[in-house]
Amino acid sequence: MISGCCRIWDSLTDPMEPNELYSIRMRASLRGEHISGAERIVSQGQLERTVQELLQRARQKAEKPDHIVVKLDEIRTAELNMLTALDIVTVNVSDVITARSLASRILEKIGVSGIAVERAINALGSGAAAGKNMRGAMIMDARSGERLETDEKRGVRVSRFDWTDAALVTSINSLEDIGLTHHRTREALALATKVAHAPALVAELCWSDDPDYTAGYVASLGTGYVRFPMLKKRNDPYGGRVFFVDRSRVDLAVLYRYFQTEAVLINGIGRCRPALEPADYFA
Repeated sequence: MISGCCRIWDSLTDPMEPNELYSIRMRASLRGEHISGAERIVSQGQLERTVQELLQRARQKAEKPDHIVVKLDEIRTAELNMLTALDIVTVNVSDVITARSLASRILEKIGVSGIAVERAINALGSGAAAGKNMRGAMIMDARSGERLETDEKRGVRVSRFDWTDAALVTSINSLEDIGLTHHRTREALALATKVAHAPALVAELCWSDDPDYTAGYVASLGTGYVRFPMLKKRNDPYGGRVFFVDRSRVDLAVLYRYFQTEAVLINGIGRCRPALEPADYFA
């Protein structure tokens, strides 16, 4: 569990009822390859509508899925973790080389070795699952760059996270104020917030495997969510996530349990800073 941030749901300040929360997870694939996924935590009254929304989202992909799985699980609200979203800022760069260089600089500053950064970028850029995109994330020793996930093709998926209704509205408005309107940013920020609080987590590096979406980020408790508009070239089909961990402190069983089963709701937005030029960010 996350120390210092766990409380029972307060139904007086949010419309969700304390004993009627459910995790909904959607996964869509085509010919065995993952193409879409989404996570929600909703009240009982929102179940049917949310399931329909997620099915519609899966079917809107350019490549239509031939297999869609939707899973529902009740959440014990006494074990629910409430977090404030990481601070967020965009660093303006116009090319991939500069963006990856700056991302590497941030990661090394917070304790990820140069060799680990290099191995992570190479794996994400060439297909971390033997030339294909992984279904989940890599777990990597922040010092040696050794991969630690139990299945190097599957990786680890982060589940059971969402915004509260009130925080979602606030996040939409706050992110729009700094020019970030895509739903991917809100979802990635929620995921990165949960990941950043994981035991022994040093940092995360991510860019999408969607060929049309070039943005990515570095995230940690210390740096917040640092977004780059171009961490890969358009039409590049490769991407994914790397979780860098302190191997001297990590217990993989505990880490997997946190990522996959502990429920997190984001009940507040962090600082949303206007975009910065690299020189201003590192000043």
